[in-house]
Amino acid sequence: MLTLNIDWFQPFERQIHSSNAIYLSINNLSRSERLKSENVILVGMMSGPKKASTDSMNHYLKPLVDELLQMYIGVEMI
Repeated sequence: MLTLNIDWFQPFERQIHSSNAIYLSINNLSRSERLKSENVILVGMMSGPKKASTDSMNHYLKPLVDELLQMYIGVEMI
């Protein structure tokens, strides 16, 4: 079980600019282990003058979602 997190932050003082980190946490780990840096998977960063729209976020996340779905389905062995 995974949780997808998207955290927006402003990297520069006195400038209007938003960035975000997109990361996965593994829910099968204990709560005390789940958010340790060695257990968090950074899957992307977005940057822009403002927060991205829902449409652009969906477009950006589609390859990740497709890959996670493929892993969920698994690989057929012949």
